[in-house]
Amino acid sequence: MRYEFMLPYQIRKAIEERWPVVLPLGVLEYHGEHMAVGMDTLAVTGILDILEKERDLVILPPFYYGAASHAVEPPEGRGSLHVDADALAPFAKAMFLGLLRIGFCNIRVAIHHQTENFAAGMPTDLAFKFAARQAIFAFLEKTRGEGWWGSETMADTTRSKPTAPTLSTG
Repeated sequence: MRYEFMLPYQIRKAIEERWPVVLPLGVLEYHGEHMAVGMDTLAVTGILDILEKERDLVILPPFYYGAASHAVEPPEGRGSLHVDADALAPFAKAMFLGLLRIGFCNIRVAIHHQTENFAAGMPTDLAFKFAARQAIFAFLEKTRGEGWWGSETMADTTRSKPTAPTLSTG
């Protein structure tokens, strides 16, 4: 279900049932004369269109403005729009904190962007991963207080079963 079309009762249902909330993430960059500059994000939104028919999930509006770099071609006349990762992280943290405050606890980022080593990451997904970790800890400290990890309420939890919000990229 597209977030921008959801009504409040649908948001409450998605929260209660812990539906995944997915942010389609990509960049605007030159891929050659034969392909649209938004291809990376369009690939993610296309996949989510298919997945949306198979399971309940919340799809956030796509975010196209990533660190495209100009490693392949300069931007002039070709369309690559590079936003430095240092600018992305504060935005991402604020967005994640906002989603956590709404009540969403199963937040995912789906990204498509070329990389030589996906596990190591690229600037855009690394900025969002870093921001996700910051947002989780800030949110938990605000809602559970300082020392939440070592508190008695956490004593009977296992590390394999998440007791905190889930934010992931990939």
